[in-house]
Amino acid sequence: GGELTMTARREAVTSPSGERYDWTSCLISSTPSYGFRYGYVEERAVLPRARGFWPALWTWQAPFENRYIETDVYEFYSETRHRLDLTQHSGAGGNCKPALPFDPADGWHTYGAAIEESGTTWYVDGVEVCRTAATSDGVTNIVSNLAVFAEVPPTDGTREAVKRVDYIRAWQRP
Repeated sequence: GGELTMTARREAVTSPSGERYDWTSCLISSTPSYGFRYGYVEERAVLPRARGFWPALWTWQAPFENRYIETDVYEFYSETRHRLDLTQHSGAGGNCKPALPFDPADGWHTYGAAIEESGTTWYVDGVEVCRTAATSDGVTNIVSNLAVFAEVPPTDGTREAVKRVDYIRAWQRP
């Protein structure tokens, strides 16, 4: 009956390799329990308002695949409040950057992609917003994350950002 709250926090951390970072953040993945090639993936979420964050829902090649396979169901760069990046990186590739008639931080919205043999189609709140003939060329796992965007970092006064997730759903095609 709850929701997933992904939080990025301004806190110093040192990685096992000794690299120092100023932020912690998070992701959730279906690896190794669920992978698919064709199907539909959808997330219902409220995205962060503060500048400097990069939430996304995407697929990434399964551990046994030996090539780069990725579909970005959405990437949201929080400094551009009304635009998504939707990209099929596999094969010939294809993408678009639709303008949104709303601010993704103002409430719940659904972001989805149908990855079919004939191409990839993206949806926002159940409405088609982009289509490409490019498609996945292998088995992928689902990843949802909240990253800190190094190219346009958060302001000095920003201490944290939150991505709220109601659900992540996937329907697999044979």
